[in-house]
Amino acid sequence: MARGLLCRLIAAGWLLCGLSSGAPAEESHHIFWEVKGRHNTVYLLGSVHMLKADDSALPAEAMHAYAASKVLVMELDLNGVGAESLPEAGAELEMLPEGQTLAEAVGPKLYAQLLARAQPLGLDADTLAHFQPWFAALMLQQLELTKSGFDTAAGVDEQFALMAQADQKPIIGLETIDEQLGFFANLSPAQQREFLRSTLEESGSAESETDAVVHAWQRGDTVKLEQLLRKGTEESPELYHLLTTERNRRWLPKITELLSGDQNYLVIVGALHLIGHDGVVELLQRQGYSAVQH
Repeated sequence: MARGLLCRLIAAGWLLCGLSSGAPAEESHHIFWEVKGRHNTVYLLGSVHMLKADDSALPAEAMHAYAASKVLVMELDLNGVGAESLPEAGAELEMLPEGQTLAEAVGPKLYAQLLARAQPLGLDADTLAHFQPWFAALMLQQLELTKSGFDTAAGVDEQFALMAQADQKPIIGLETIDEQLGFFANLSPAQQREFLRSTLEESGSAESETDAVVHAWQRGDTVKLEQLLRKGTEESPELYHLLTTERNRRWLPKITELLSGDQNYLVIVGALHLIGHDGVVELLQRQGYSAVQH
């Protein structure tokens, strides 16, 4: 599996999920918070995992935080992920059991819709035939956004990972590649069909919607992000809970542990993981931490 697709696995959650609440941000703000521990600072940066080259400039505050931090914390340690480190079961998780086909798994109507979207992008029926529905959905998202000019290399995660590699700055992963794959592979057949259906419904407007997300991200406009993405949450609440809310809660003890240390950390996760009632920022605030948006 290519490194870019790993970023898409991370990004998939927020492409179909919305937010439950948000606070307005001034024009000078970013999706960036500063949280003080007793002896250190933990910076929280919301990432957009794929960006167009013209939109790829990183906030100055985030660059200052990078310089002030000894360690990066990301959803996945991108510098520690290579072909040799992928689980042997990875390919099996992406593929249906022997003898099963994607057409049978999702039904003729949904499969026909998938083919209509996929074939112009170079994904033919033979290529798709034995993919799990979740993997077919991610492949479609990846190819459509790439065709529109979005690139993981321009994304926030990849840019910081490359800086850390050059500076020999360590990265801590909040999740492993096994866990990343497992979030999707362990979805029930019905949930996978819903994931694919939701992806197909969004496909026609993916570029314009993602552009709108990027522009709101650049302004630190949490309210606009909520407005843009609420529909996905309302339509697929179970998927939102599994792919976003549960992961936020799983990360929380790891992030609070960072706040008990004596060195600074820059935490970079998908922007929507930080925002809203179930976002990391509010979860930290409920535990008594003060998070200041910059």
